[in-house]
Amino acid sequence: MKRKRLLSNTPLAEYSKPKNTEYEEYGASNILKNLIEFSINDSANKINIKIERNGLSLIEIKNNGNGLSSKDLADSVENNSATLNNNKNIFLNLSKISNLEIISKEKNKTRGSLLKITNDKIQPIKECYADIGTKISLKDIFYNDNEKRTNPDNFIEDDIKNIIFNYALAFPNIDFLAKLNNTSIINAPIEDKLSKDKIISRISKLFDNKIAKSLIKEQLETEQIKIKIYYSSKKQVSKKKNNQYIIVNNKPARFLGIKRAFNDIYRKSFEVDGYPSFFIFLNYNENLVERKKVEKMTKGLILKSFSKQIYEFANEERNKNNLIKSVFNFHKNFQLTESKNGIIIKNNKNNKKIEISISNIKNLFK
Repeated sequence: MKRKRLLSNTPLAEYSKPKNTEYEEYGASNILKNLIEFSINDSANKINIKIERNGLSLIEIKNNGNGLSSKDLADSVENNSATLNNNKNIFLNLSKISNLEIISKEKNKTRGSLLKITNDKIQPIKECYADIGTKISLKDIFYNDNEKRTNPDNFIEDDIKNIIFNYALAFPNIDFLAKLNNTSIINAPIEDKLSKDKIISRISKLFDNKIAKSLIKEQLETEQIKIKIYYSSKKQVSKKKNNQYIIVNNKPARFLGIKRAFNDIYRKSFEVDGYPSFFIFLNYNENLVERKKVEKMTKGLILKSFSKQIYEFANEERNKNNLIKSVFNFHKNFQLTESKNGIIIKNNKNNKKIEISISNIKNLFK
């Protein structure tokens, strides 16, 4: 049977449905996740996101990737998986639940292509002016399914933010710009190649700079698993479990066991009422390595790090106490205090201080 081409306003219902493509989790956050991954897989290093009414009226993503040809666009909604990777087949399902518009141009072309699908009708693909890359716009999500459209669980603002921030963290080599409900939430240019730590640099752009400066870093690498953990010091805790991310192989992951353990052990270890910010990056082959093993190793690294921090904190406290005990008045107008480099003499009348180093003291007794 000959494949139908996009030459007329053809109802999508006439195309056969691809295998295993039921509308699984087609909430705004999951749609966005798929579109971001499409952009990354298309070699984009700049991704611009725009969301209106938490995705109810608009989800738009623009990238500067390799772009799609007019044939690619046609295949993407004909389920011609023989010529496209699975990631591009997302357009077929998205076109069934929204009014979809895709504008794309390949890097070696002078003109782009425009595909519009409105009210289940595929419009003929047209040539158009376009920037290099792909712009995907979904309007009126679930316009044909009132039950899903009125379900608030499909349009949760925090879930949308979480997805965007996860990918912005995982890919510091990509420029992310995001606007949610007319408010800019991310403006993170590509991190400098000479940056000492690109993750910390990216965290400083996405979150409070105080958090980035307070971060404690731990890492562990075996033949099968790489673990990298960044977490805030006890001075930078918050009342809620904000800014807590676990990223597996550059994708958002739940790992609730690790999250619970981190919060519980942190609060007990450092005796704080709030919650830390933490960013955990795990890289391993999910087909070869058991999830339980990864969780066990991550918890072990967390415990080891906390133990080290508690020991260092105890030493600091002891040093402070020792310095306090070494303060004494040797004259009614002067006070002598031990310092790390020697001694400090303070004039109690005018509050002025001078420090005499150990080397200078030694010279006096030569």
